[in-house]
Amino acid sequence: MTVLDLRRGAQRKARLLAQFGADRLAPVQPSVAHLDHEQLTRCVQNLRERERAVVVMTFYDEQTGADVASFLGVSEANVRVIRHRAIHQLRECMGVAA
Repeated sequence: MTVLDLRRGAQRKARLLAQFGADRLAPVQPSVAHLDHEQLTRCVQNLRERERAVVVMTFYDEQTGADVASFLGVSEANVRVIRHRAIHQLRECMGVAA
């Protein structure tokens, strides 16, 4: 879920409450955690080379799983596993509960 999804969801809830039930509940704004970019950079740098390549190609370069698999010479299924494990490691490094 991205920040935009949270904001859009909150805006939809506010519109629906205003239209159908403003007198019942006040809209609650979701809290968005502050992202420590320096910590994230350190966490990404601590990943092994293949995991870092998958994360960077997937989330920064917006490459498809097929493109990443072709570049690394592995299967798409393997890319998904590598990405899943890398995200798990990043969450642990950032101190975010999964």
